[in-house]
Amino acid sequence: MLADIFKEKTPLTERDTFLLFERTKASFTFPVHTHEVWELNFVEHAAGARRVVGDSDEIIGEQDLVLIANTELEHAWLDGACRSRDIHEITIQFPPTLFDSPVFQKKQFDSIMRMMAKAEYGLAFGESEIRRIQPYLRMIATEKGFYSVMKFFILLYELSLSHEVRTLSSKVSQELSESDRLMQKMLGYIEKHLAQTITTDELANYLGMSSSTFFRFLKRNTRHSFTEFLQEYRINRIVHELNSNSRDPIMDIASRYGFVSQSYFYKVFRKYKGITPQEYRENYQRVRVIV
Repeated sequence: MLADIFKEKTPLTERDTFLLFERTKASFTFPVHTHEVWELNFVEHAAGARRVVGDSDEIIGEQDLVLIANTELEHAWLDGACRSRDIHEITIQFPPTLFDSPVFQKKQFDSIMRMMAKAEYGLAFGESEIRRIQPYLRMIATEKGFYSVMKFFILLYELSLSHEVRTLSSKVSQELSESDRLMQKMLGYIEKHLAQTITTDELANYLGMSSSTFFRFLKRNTRHSFTEFLQEYRINRIVHELNSNSRDPIMDIASRYGFVSQSYFYKVFRKYKGITPQEYRENYQRVRVIV
């Protein structure tokens, strides 16, 4: 049912070697999805969260590190039984074409290329390996330009030497459960109407549910009320734009996601991020765009 999978839009461009996003959040709001980039995703302080990669569906511990080298392999981190309000996430996205260069056919890159081949089905690294490579992972965010690229490849090389690592999915795509299918359908509708007012009645009708059934469905799958879920989803999409080095005025970005009042937007942003959007842009932006 790959056609039902949500397609994430990435800010990665053809001139980028990779993008790094570092964020702290209270919940996982992005659905099961695919994207046209490969991804290394580190999550901590999210014990009890549900990780879906292809047909692998697991509950994660305090730390989780997964490499996905397949643009068709659906994946997501979902709230599950996680009750943390301080989830820390570092995501590195990079293009598959990065490894098309003949230099990666040299023997010095053999272990990295073997790892990428296995990561077609998703690779999960064990706790000891996560502890071992964390310094490399954190160093990347402290550098810019050439040195950041070098540390990225050092990180990949160190990961390729891991002994405590396992393949996650047994196949590229999976059949979605009815609950997951409805979540995908709901998120697809929300994405198309983010700049507009979205009501529970119209969403319930779109999903073929009564209002009371929709409320129960949303609470069971997100642990949030509709207002809370939509607010956090919109804020995370705005943060995604801020992390992409967008130079647009903040309120221009906010208006694209349904916020008209600046005072209300700042109030909601502070609620979920603890700072104002301007402070986030100036002091807490952690993306690194490497040209």
